[in-house]
Amino acid sequence: MARLAVVAALFAALVLITDAHRTIISATNEIIDDNSKQQKCRMQIKRLKLTHCEQYLIERELLLLGHALLLNQEQEEEHLKPCCDQMEKLGTKCRCMGLEQIVEQLREQGEMQGEEVEDMEDCARHLPSDCDLEPHTCKF
Repeated sequence: MARLAVVAALFAALVLITDAHRTIISATNEIIDDNSKQQKCRMQIKRLKLTHCEQYLIERELLLLGHALLLNQEQEEEHLKPCCDQMEKLGTKCRCMGLEQIVEQLREQGEMQGEEVEDMEDCARHLPSDCDLEPHTCKF
């Protein structure tokens, strides 16, 4: 009877180890897959550059702050259509990452600070919606 209990305990331990091993492999594969997708997005973003989106966000923020007396709504929107075209080429899963990179880059360059950055982030979050693209709102 004692042998049967030992064998049952060993079998249960083997089942638990096997299940834990599967869980670890599954989690590792998800991390690798996620990293691969992020790398593909970075390459697409680098290739497309999203310069029109960057210019649109800068000009829109300047207009909102009243710093761009020479800019008008028409000039601001001249970058919107090309930005939308760039984002459409970028692909659904990479759009938010690209917009987030623009905001981060401008923050690091000192172009915008404090509330200006928050306003620009808000504008960038909703830019896909302005372009009628998915996702409508980015989370960053």
